[in-house]
Amino acid sequence: MNRHLARLERHGTGRARRPWLITTSAVLLGLLAVLFTVLMTVPVPSTVTALATLGLDGAQLLTLVALLAAVVLAVLARRRRAGAAGWIASASAALMLVMTVVPAVALSRTAAAEGVGTSVASYLSRGLSFGKDRPADARTHTYATVDGTELKLDALPARRGSGTQQGSGPRPAVVYVHGGGWKIGGREDGYPWGRWFTDRGYDVFTIDYRLLPHADWRSGVGDVKAAVGWVRDNAGTLGVDPARISLFGESAGGHLALMAAYTEGDPVFPPTEPHRDTSVRTVLSFYGTTDFDDAVANSTAPDLIRRATREYVGGTKEQQPERWYASSPVHHVRPGLPPTLSVHGEDDRLIPVSQSRLLGQALAGAGVEHRTVELPWSSHLFDLTRGNLATQISAGVIEQFQQQYAN
Repeated sequence: MNRHLARLERHGTGRARRPWLITTSAVLLGLLAVLFTVLMTVPVPSTVTALATLGLDGAQLLTLVALLAAVVLAVLARRRRAGAAGWIASASAALMLVMTVVPAVALSRTAAAEGVGTSVASYLSRGLSFGKDRPADARTHTYATVDGTELKLDALPARRGSGTQQGSGPRPAVVYVHGGGWKIGGREDGYPWGRWFTDRGYDVFTIDYRLLPHADWRSGVGDVKAAVGWVRDNAGTLGVDPARISLFGESAGGHLALMAAYTEGDPVFPPTEPHRDTSVRTVLSFYGTTDFDDAVANSTAPDLIRRATREYVGGTKEQQPERWYASSPVHHVRPGLPPTLSVHGEDDRLIPVSQSRLLGQALAGAGVEHRTVELPWSSHLFDLTRGNLATQISAGVIEQFQQQYAN
């Protein structure tokens, strides 16, 4: 009899604990669902919130995981008759279903409009893959020396027989410029896209450049030009076609790539080391700054952008009006510039999508070939994770653009 009562006690305690654990798990999952939703939908004017959105494109895959977890919790709560937990888990599942389906549908429509394909399998298998390991065949070179400091680049050779490298002639090349607010980052940031390009027959050169506070407002532009000039000067040895060199930059790197491409021959922005020709065939910018005035006015984190631009030009707009003006790529737009591709997340809280829109309008007015692609439900650094739908779309767009203008 005593043993039977003890078993009932243990059984009853277990049944009491399990609903409590289910309820606690449901509440935590519900809070997580609300947090995801707020970050993805509410543009709260805060530097902290803006920075918190940098991983949103990876979070979109996590919403699917949260959805599955919420469904499992809802089923368990029903079986254990934990009414409150069931309602919370069901509400979380509904919320996560919306936050999973709506962005996916919007991005799928964008893919269709841009004429590119996407793969659900790639999204599920590589959605949170970063891939910054150094390629085994990368070779490091010094492309310039400034005050005894060597500026380096990594050369990533095209894969044999791939993409545009079907023959034995010189290959197209891409010079990649990393982001990081002109203060952080390095050439290794270019490895993920570098692999993508080398798989398609391009030689890729991911570069370092001088960073703040050890650089001034012209240093980065001059360093990018010097890297392009070095590739041109060594094209014969490298097996690269000097007439088919593209510049590709992201965030601050996108700004520098545009500046370097648009100020070719401008004595205000000379290459760090003398080169006869630093021109490029095309320029690709992902969420790059194009107009400092608009960046400050429309960013969700204006204090952060104001501080970054002040450090970049060496003062405020009022203190350095000429530098401020000259550092915005839109002010260098003129006929004859290389074809330009701009890709931007519509929900970019740091560098607003209006930056790419303004550049597109200026290029259209000057008659410059260009393409602007806006990605819904996508934030700054949307391509940080390799398999997400936004990255897949941007890859397809790059391939189309390069085939049209660079190959």
